[in-house]
Order: sequence, then structure tokens, then C-alpha cells
Amino acid sequence: MKNNKLLAAAVLTGTMLLSGCASVPDGAGSNPKDPWEAMNRQTFAFNQGFDTVISRPLAKGYQFITPKPVRESVTRVFKNTMEPANAVNNVMQGKVEDGILSLFRLMINSTVGVAGIFDVAQEVGIERKEEDVGQTLAVWGISSGPFLVIPIIGPSTVRDGIALVPEVFLDPNTYIGNPSTKWSWWGGKYVSARERLLPVTDMLDEAIDPYVAMRNAYLQSRQSAIQDGDEPAVIPASSMLDPFAEDDEPDTKAAPTKDGKK
Repeated sequence: MKNNKLLAAAVLTGTMLLSGCASVPDGAGSNPKDPWEAMNRQTFAFNQGFDTVISRPLAKGYQFITPKPVRESVTRVFKNTMEPANAVNNVMQGKVEDGILSLFRLMINSTVGVAGIFDVAQEVGIERKEEDVGQTLAVWGISSGPFLVIPIIGPSTVRDGIALVPEVFLDPNTYIGNPSTKWSWWGGKYVSARERLLPVTDMLDEAIDPYVAMRNAYLQSRQSAIQDGDEPAVIPASSMLDPFAEDDEPDTKAAPTKDGKK
């Protein structure tokens, strides 16, 4: 117990020290999409510290010890459990056919695909129709509100942050009775997602201003997702918004790097 407390204290201290390096430039908050920039930069710095101390090492360890085919199978399982949310949100956006297709995907991949390990539905031509509550609210005409960086979770907006609450209730894992199983599932999902985002965050680390690169990438990719890909994104929505999407190479032209390259 004492060792656990010392470890927790060491992790917290390391995270706080790393987040203490945050600097807020002159003119912070002048961007109308990011009036809370000063606060967001502080949260972003904290998240970077947490990521450096905890999330990234876990993701790299998972990547190192787990063969790529196994990681891809795990990702497909997590994707499969997101199909109920896809179905509900598609229907709520008026895309009833896509909602029905999401349910077909769930049934096919949960049975023939062995709980989603194999994407059999994709093989027979039933493509994934990914939607979330934030996108549904956008379709309903609700403004995104200011950009917001949420502790641990990362980039968001006021609208997307609020949407996280109903997203929890659309996750089948929420209704698992055993707390240890539930938290193990969420923990595994988090590490898997973080592993898939390693190329993106490595790219952001090379940006002149990682915070601005992250903000612009998120907002533009989010807009692309809301418009079903009709608008180009700085970083593909699959990379920035849905770490369980198909493997797409991040657009390395998203932001200038420290050496001036794009």
C-alpha cells in the first residue's frame, strides 16, 4: 500500500512538473473559436504531462508486445460495440437506412465475425456509418460553442463535451454489472485508442505550436465528420476523432514543423 501511494505521488508530481511548463502567448483568446485559450493551454499542458508519464508509455508498450494483427482485431471488437450508438445517431439524424445498416453490421459481426474480431459485414459490402451524439446535435442546428480542452480526454467543444454524457449511455459496456470487468474494458479501449493515435501525436510534437496544430486539426476534422467528409480535414477525421477507424495515414501537411517543413 505504501509503495502504491509513493508511485501515485511520483506520477502526479511528474505530471504537474511537466504541465508547469505551459506558456500563454500574447493575444491568447483573440480567436473567436477559442476565447478560453489561456485556460485551454494550461489544460493542454497538463494533458501532455499525463500523456508523457502514463498514456504514451502504456500505448507504446501495448504496441511493442502485441502483434499488429492482434491489435487490429482488438480494434474491430471495440468498433463493433459502437454500432448501437452509430445506429441511434444515424436514425436521429434522419438517416434511417444507415441506422438499419449499422444494426445489420452489429448482428453479422457479433455472430459470423466472432464478437467483431472479423469485419465480415465490410467484406459483404456493408460499410460502417460512424456517427456520434455531437454530430447529431450539430445536424439539429446546435452550435459547437467555444473550443474546449478537457482534462485527460483532450480536444473538444462545449457541444461535443456535453455530448459525452449521452455517449456513455449508448455504450453497451455501461450496463455490465461487474465493475472490474467494466473498468478493464474501458481501460483497454483507452490504451488501444491511444496506440492508434501515436502517429498523430508524434506529428503534433514536431509542430511549431502543438496547441494550435491540435486545435486546428480537431476543429477541421470535426467539421469534416459532421458533413460526412464533404469538407477536407487537416488531419483525417479517422485519425483525430475516431481512433477505431480504418488505418489512414495522417496528413503530414497539417502543420509546419519546428524546422520549417510542412
